[in-house]
Amino acid sequence: MNPFKYGRVVSADDFCPRPTLLKQLAGFIKSAQNVVLQGERRMGKTSLLYETVRQLKRHRLLYVDLLEIKTADDLCKRMVKALISMERQAGLLERILKTLSQLRPVVSVDPLTGQPSVSVDAGVRLRPDSLDGILDLVRESHKRTRLVVAFDEFQDILNLPDSKETLAILRSKIQFQKEIPYVFSGSVRNQMSEIFTNPDSAFFKSAIAVDVGPLDKEGFAGFLADKFALGKRVVDKDAMAKVIGLAENVPGDVQELCEAIWETTAFRSTIHEDCIGPALELIYARESKGYEAALVQLTGQQLKCLVGLARMGGKAALSAAFIQGVGITGPASIKKALNRLVQLKVVYRHEGEYKFVNPFFKTWLLWKNY
Repeated sequence: MNPFKYGRVVSADDFCPRPTLLKQLAGFIKSAQNVVLQGERRMGKTSLLYETVRQLKRHRLLYVDLLEIKTADDLCKRMVKALISMERQAGLLERILKTLSQLRPVVSVDPLTGQPSVSVDAGVRLRPDSLDGILDLVRESHKRTRLVVAFDEFQDILNLPDSKETLAILRSKIQFQKEIPYVFSGSVRNQMSEIFTNPDSAFFKSAIAVDVGPLDKEGFAGFLADKFALGKRVVDKDAMAKVIGLAENVPGDVQELCEAIWETTAFRSTIHEDCIGPALELIYARESKGYEAALVQLTGQQLKCLVGLARMGGKAALSAAFIQGVGITGPASIKKALNRLVQLKVVYRHEGEYKFVNPFFKTWLLWKNY
């Protein structure tokens, strides 16, 4: 069985140890300190959170994913569904259904798992002020067992037309729930900064920041080597360094490439650098339709700019050398193209550098000779 996991939350033996971060986050949770968990996509923020709570044992996690929410109704219903799911696991479904009866929850059986499934009547529209009652219910749940409340991709709350009102209501309730640690996780730094460091924001200085960066390369390499050893595979040191480099030391992407290497190598084999090419080709076969769909959305100038980033890197994307290399006249046109690529979530900007959201999209462009 392939031991490499990506694209989902991992814990226990599948979680690459982060002792310093685990200890730090556990300390904040135990002292009911609100936390802003910051880090780029696929850095393992959610897995870190789940593993921390798992190790604390006497805490429960209420996890609410806010990715791509568009309305206050979306926010409220995701919170309700997360609460119902958590309480169902605790055997308290009947009580919570009664409390939320105005939302007309519907209980059914999932045809795939055979487990009870709860949905909220789509005809009931919730406004920001509905958060009052939902957060009161969260507090009631905490009275029975210690609760950790996590909002993932919290920056997407800025998508709401009434985001200021929603943030203000959330803050007004959360500030009085001093016994409950709230964790606000996000992968778009400038938007998270707007929420937590802008003096005009309701959440200004309301939580302590914890940064989730790349893993220590030496420790990560050892963790990966141990996983390969489960199949009696030995990884050459240079090959491991290249794997981590190609995936830009992003844990989720490194694990994806290692998963593909496992699939394209044999039991008891030694893995050298020449094993990486077939693994990348397997990833391309799986993902090429997505890459092509992304290219369809681009204008000619945006494509030139994207290929330029793949070939020359994104540290000096407005330099004369970059402009000459991509064949676009003027930095204003380059800047416009870059902004669009960021908007489409093909690239992101971090510490002044434009980077691919998916590093394998970058290597695919080079492989295809764009």
